[in-house]
Amino acid sequence: MDFVSQLPKQFVFISVVYYNVLLQPHLDPQLSLNGMPIPVIEKTKFIGLIFDHKLSFIPHLHYLKQKCLKAINLLRVVAHTSWGADQQTLLHLYRSLMRSRLDYGCIVYGSARPSYLKILHPIHNHALCLCLGAFRTSPAVILCVQATVPSLALRRKKLALQYCLMLRANTINLAYNSVFNSKFKTQFDNKPSQTRPLGFRAEDDLQNLGFRKKNVLPTTVSKIPPWLLKRPNCNFSLCCYDKTTTNPEVFKCKFFELRSEFSHHVEIYTDGSKDGIRTAAAVVAPNSVKTVRLPDNASIFTAEIHALDMALDIIRCARSKDCVVFTDSLSSLQATES
Repeated sequence: MDFVSQLPKQFVFISVVYYNVLLQPHLDPQLSLNGMPIPVIEKTKFIGLIFDHKLSFIPHLHYLKQKCLKAINLLRVVAHTSWGADQQTLLHLYRSLMRSRLDYGCIVYGSARPSYLKILHPIHNHALCLCLGAFRTSPAVILCVQATVPSLALRRKKLALQYCLMLRANTINLAYNSVFNSKFKTQFDNKPSQTRPLGFRAEDDLQNLGFRKKNVLPTTVSKIPPWLLKRPNCNFSLCCYDKTTTNPEVFKCKFFELRSEFSHHVEIYTDGSKDGIRTAAAVVAPNSVKTVRLPDNASIFTAEIHALDMALDIIRCARSKDCVVFTDSLSSLQATES
């Protein structure tokens, strides 16, 4: 105290105030809107998800559990031993009434601790027991195998990977950098006990699956609203014949008849092929032939659609606007028309 008494009074006052500020707890800010105070709450609900101030998602998990209890009560009534529904019907009810609720927002609340996520396990296992008619003490792994449904952890991981692949194809999405260009990786590596963000969790899973960024084609959203686009004119007259019972010569004659109706049009042919994991698309026009190698493991439907897109590029550059495209893919035409 003798040392303090020798110091100027202003210095002592400032030191005491600073010391008191350090000892006081952090108070919530007093905010107001149009003179009305804005209260500070512990949790809030946003688009169906309950966020708490610690982001533990425990309130949301309890909310999900209460919602799923209603679906279980319905399953319990329908799954009567004497007049109840069969196993397949009960599983359909489980997927539509219960699993759909668990899937919604699981990419967000899946970042909760595994011990917190176990809140949903008993009610999920109970639903499978009702659908299969099994005992309540049956192991959860056997129930999932018997019902041919993944566990909740695998289901969340699958949906998270699908979401990451969708982001990879749409680089302008606002969440792209948060997932694929996540920061503070060293800090999370130094603290393994902390819950890692979605980008870090999905990165390890994608590497285990052999994911490569170049195998995902980028997608773009048209600037023209869909309701302003002109509906394409697709001809399905050859689809009324069955391939297994119709002679190939009949198909050939019918094709020539159809082709004669477009004698004044520029003919363009498209095709997609798949050999093992290799996929390619091709388009043949009167003055050009284009082929392209697609990413490995791409589906044959993707190849057929990509070939139609290549045909549209040729039509845009063609002098004649009367063009007809011939393709052997019924699914691609149906998707294009719809």
